[in-house]
Amino acid sequence: MGKTAAKKCIDILLLLLFFIELGGMFFPSLLHELLGFCLLALVLVHNAINNQFYKNFFRGTNNTHRTANKISIILFGVSLLILAVSGIALSPDLLANAHFAENLNWRSIHLGAAIAALILLFTHLLLHAGRYIHGRRFVIAAGAVFVLAAAGIFGMPYLDRWFHQVHVDREKIVQGEKVPFRGRVLTVYFSRVGNTDFPPNVDAVSGASVMKDKETIIGNAEMIAAMAHNAAGGEIYAIRTEKTYPAGYIDTTKEGKKEIAAGERPAIREPFPAAEEYDVIILVYPLWWNTMPMAVESFLERYDLSGKTILPIVTHGSGGAGDSLSALRRATNATVASDCLTIYSSDIPASRQAIADYLKKYAVK
Repeated sequence: MGKTAAKKCIDILLLLLFFIELGGMFFPSLLHELLGFCLLALVLVHNAINNQFYKNFFRGTNNTHRTANKISIILFGVSLLILAVSGIALSPDLLANAHFAENLNWRSIHLGAAIAALILLFTHLLLHAGRYIHGRRFVIAAGAVFVLAAAGIFGMPYLDRWFHQVHVDREKIVQGEKVPFRGRVLTVYFSRVGNTDFPPNVDAVSGASVMKDKETIIGNAEMIAAMAHNAAGGEIYAIRTEKTYPAGYIDTTKEGKKEIAAGERPAIREPFPAAEEYDVIILVYPLWWNTMPMAVESFLERYDLSGKTILPIVTHGSGGAGDSLSALRRATNATVASDCLTIYSSDIPASRQAIADYLKKYAVK
């Protein structure tokens, strides 16, 4: 096989491996890591074979096309480096003992680097193709690249949210910095877990608001509440409804929408915690249809929190806090903090420090 044929084979393998790795959430983590090492090895081989690019980097005239190509290649290399570093930090198998800087949200960094690498790869391919195709065919190719890049930008977070299995070590990730408060603290949360009869084999994906510690199902809001409780101390209370929500996430969202449309306040199981014993309420809830769940509103309307301060923490799939703070202020006579902490569902396992930082703004100075 000649050098040119070898280069083409390596380039084809690189493209195949790159796109396979983008779908890593569909494969076992060990396979994803092994293919990642293969991809990086091929990248090194590719650069060694194309070393003329680096030898001629500062030679010749830098027109617009050449400059753009140089920038895209350099940024693509940087994104691959970030992918490698974040991959090591996240590794559950081959490099499980090499974790570092665990306060960083490596999962979001990894996903962001993958999206950047995808865009830069398409940019590089388009610039390279521009040497050989022109006119209408180039416009069509550019349009195709734009569509594919847009699909990657919006599609990868969606796939990650709905197909990435979330398995955690609860005892480990809830630990972190302590935040002392003046007065007693109560952490209150509403989660699907505890209000739904889940089958044992339920998929633990962040988009469905559940994760697993071995075989134990944990709700997203429940995990955030555990982190906040570990940081602030005090007591913890789960809002439990008398009704049971459907096990299917879509069915639950439909039920939640009906409650909001009808203004239905689900009945809350008693007993309630003694309000007079607490000064600060950390309230954790998911964003449902751009507001807080009616079960939370039902709890607040029945529970006298006058003279208390509420610190809201909202978990969401893309809507932030939505209009939930306005609904919260209408539903309670407590003082609601001027701001809230919002946590994207896929970021929850790495949110412990963000929770502590938010609580410190309202703790003892």
